Amino acid sequence: MNLGKYGESIAGKYLASKNYVPVAENFRYERAEVDLIFKDEKEKVLMFVEVKTRRSKAFGEPEESVTEKKQKQIIKSAQGFLMEHPEYDEYEKRFDIVSIYVKGNKQEINHIMNAF
Repeated sequence: MNLGKYGESIAGKYLASKNYVPVAENFRYERAEVDLIFKDEKEKVLMFVEVKTRRSKAFGEPEESVTEKKQKQIIKSAQGFLMEHPEYDEYEKRFDIVSIYVKGNKQEINHIMNAF
């Protein structure tokens, strides 16, 4: 399993442990993609989640790699998802980043809500 898929797996388990419900993963719309989509049924929130995983902080924190260009791609895929799934029209929408730093068998998880 590559590092990105491994990170998405860790992030999915983490979000599920917070009682968020998985809706989709690796959703593509045209050439844009969002890693994970989760919902909070109680609060009626739909979360579009970008996962960034790193083994080293040599190039900064993982979340720092979510550039403005990347944010626009995530927003575009979210818009595509919402066009295809009108059942979420009434939900509040949120863009989160889950950054994961993997060191040996340990992971540091940083969940940034409303990241952009």
